Amino acid sequence: MVRLRRSLPAIALHLLAGFAVLIAGNVVAQPVRPVKIIVTVSAGGSIDTIARAIAEELTRESGQSFVVENRPGANGNLAAEAVARALPDGHTLLLTGGSTLNLNPHVYAAVPFDPIKGFTPITLTARTNFILVAHSKVGANTYAEFVAIAKSKPNQLNYGSAGNGSLIHIATELFNSAAGVATQHVPYKGIGPALKDLLAGQIDFMFDSATAVAHIKTGKLKAFAVVGPNRLAALPHLPTLAELGVAGMEAASGWHGLFAPAGTDQAIAQKLNTSVVKILQTDPMKARVAALGAEPVWSTREELARQLASDLDRLGRVVKRVNARVE
Repeated sequence: MVRLRRSLPAIALHLLAGFAVLIAGNVVAQPVRPVKIIVTVSAGGSIDTIARAIAEELTRESGQSFVVENRPGANGNLAAEAVARALPDGHTLLLTGGSTLNLNPHVYAAVPFDPIKGFTPITLTARTNFILVAHSKVGANTYAEFVAIAKSKPNQLNYGSAGNGSLIHIATELFNSAAGVATQHVPYKGIGPALKDLLAGQIDFMFDSATAVAHIKTGKLKAFAVVGPNRLAALPHLPTLAELGVAGMEAASGWHGLFAPAGTDQAIAQKLNTSVVKILQTDPMKARVAALGAEPVWSTREELARQLASDLDRLGRVVKRVNARVE
């Protein structure tokens, strides 16, 4: 017997049935296969934490299983390629930091996806505001002391990043140039492993996207400033680098976003947007995102598309300035 592959419209209707309970409380969703949210980082970072919170709420509200799969490496290229190549039926999604799509095409000679044509935008899920943090062994308690120590020890302090050409890498090189210091780069496969080594004293400092907040509050790490343009609600006492006289760092601010493969049925994409935005707007979710040191945000699909296109242009100029290409 020959089995005919279901048409995309049929698959779309099948998935929409799974989302029906999100729209109408009296509709019982039929059992369907799990929706996979692929994230670009190891477990434990802010992207992973937000993805798991969204997956948990979508599962609870819809009765359909949403699972998170961590696929770190190559600054998110591995995860993005997997989603770009997936069947556009709504069962495979990507939750990523913006740098995977708006920065990697500039820092790599080639990426295995088209950042615009390869994906269907769903919604922004957070904005990030990098925090300048250091291990206590550095001996600094204030921003001025940290810069003074770095200047007195050229190329002796080392910093971690989420990988060569990552937004954290670029943020630190912009900072080095603006503050007039020279430090050594130690790339990692994600923020989580870098933070682990920072806590262990294996590296001296880094710009963390959010995951260091709890360690700052317990005193395990020293925090000196945030990139900006705004102070963090979770750490309101920390000044922005602009307040400290370091100009041009806002180019390194970032965001997280949810995407589906290109060609995803528009009805599925819109149902996902409606459902996820509803979750992001709840007070518990906003508090959870803020506790990570990120800014709770959401968007229309069109707003996310415009953000991505704008950043592709903006970051291309920054990459040329700091020469952050990865061959």
